[in-house]
Amino acid sequence: MLRFVKPGDIFCFKLDEDRYCFGRIITLMTVGHLSELFDIIKKPPGITELEISNARRIIEPIIVDTYSL
Repeated sequence: MLRFVKPGDIFCFKLDEDRYCFGRIITLMTVGHLSELFDIIKKPPGITELEISNARRIIEPIIVDTYSL
């Protein structure tokens, strides 16, 4: 639910039929949420805290439409 999205939240999205990418919400902005996307691509959509702490950004932070998360 939109009102529960907050900085630090981890999200995933489908890259293709069986692979998922991961990101994290950085902050709320007037036009959406500023987010970072990580260099992690996995088949099951689960991720550990260790994987997140070792992840690197694949691009500069971007603003995402929160309704699409």
